[in-house]
Amino acid sequence: MAAPIYTYMVHDLLTNAPLAELPLSNVEYSKRLNDSGAARGAFSVESRTNPFRKVKDPYDLTMPGRRCLYVYRDDKVMWGGIIWTRRYNSTSRTVEIGCGDWWTFFDHRKVLPLLTLPVAPAYDIAEMRLTFSGDQNTIARGLITSAQAHTGGDLGIIADTSLSLINRTRQYAGYELPWVGEALRQLAGVEGGADMMFDSGGPENGRPTRLFRQGEPWLGQQGSPWVFEFGANLVDYTWPSDATRYASRGFATGEGSDDGTLIAVAEDTSRYAGGFPLIESETAYTTVSNTDTLQQHADADLFASRLPVVLPELEVRGDRSPIVGEWGLGDDAHVIIEDDFVPTGIDTSLRIIGMTIKPGEDRETVRLTCGPLLDDVA
Repeated sequence: MAAPIYTYMVHDLLTNAPLAELPLSNVEYSKRLNDSGAARGAFSVESRTNPFRKVKDPYDLTMPGRRCLYVYRDDKVMWGGIIWTRRYNSTSRTVEIGCGDWWTFFDHRKVLPLLTLPVAPAYDIAEMRLTFSGDQNTIARGLITSAQAHTGGDLGIIADTSLSLINRTRQYAGYELPWVGEALRQLAGVEGGADMMFDSGGPENGRPTRLFRQGEPWLGQQGSPWVFEFGANLVDYTWPSDATRYASRGFATGEGSDDGTLIAVAEDTSRYAGGFPLIESETAYTTVSNTDTLQQHADADLFASRLPVVLPELEVRGDRSPIVGEWGLGDDAHVIIEDDFVPTGIDTSLRIIGMTIKPGEDRETVRLTCGPLLDDVA
């Protein structure tokens, strides 16, 4: 099977109008579930006297914060995001760019109502509130819609219409100046929180679409899991186990100070009979003022840390079934490993939560991040 052809297109960030193709090399791009993905690459600057110069104005074309990049695999859009950093070296005549997907835009946006500037008196912003109630997916879409309603803040993100059938209430106070991106992470991070990710699709009319996808409450394929077997389509794997975040009792601190601080606690006493000691942890949720919500955070944090945790990374063949594009974030994978590390072997189900792809002339290097998985598969 021939290696896929990758193309890298630069568009105007606000209008999404296509500008030019970049001849990138050393490219790597990634996607994450419930978090932001990234992309990077480099290209050489040709002489401005060269009439066949591929990039006519590399300075303007790669302007950080003003341009965005789309990664095409053959004719399919695989990734899209904002050029945030650029580094040019005059000796090597090389431009390196660093990009973040659409989630990173909302990491730079505040949860606030529409503002008419100047705001007078200044403390009016501190007294502002945005309150959302209803299905948690609707709340997430409300955060994005509100952010895009501000002048200059509309990136044309298209949200799905999914519902998780889990209702919540969230209030965001102006004096906290909360970030939209972090508010989304917190929504996804509570027990029962819906999966979410920003993506790119299309193209339609020559322009890729910018998407916000949510689960009901989970994203992933329907039907049987993808099978990855060591020595076949699974080329390499790492098994990084970590007990530094293990806890049998976890505290979640919320809004307030001193004696008025909200504190929720969760404990799993069954750990002690298995030989694990009492270990405590604490996570701050300073914007949370609802005790039920704070308890949900404590329960979710403890559930995820009740054993040493491993985030397996799988290097798979992109040209062997399932090939790149067949599997997606949130999908289930059945992993079979027989080697000297675990004498009894590993035969377990994992969930794909991240991907990092390096295009190559011969074949792609595809790294899947799975988990988090409690390290008790053997």
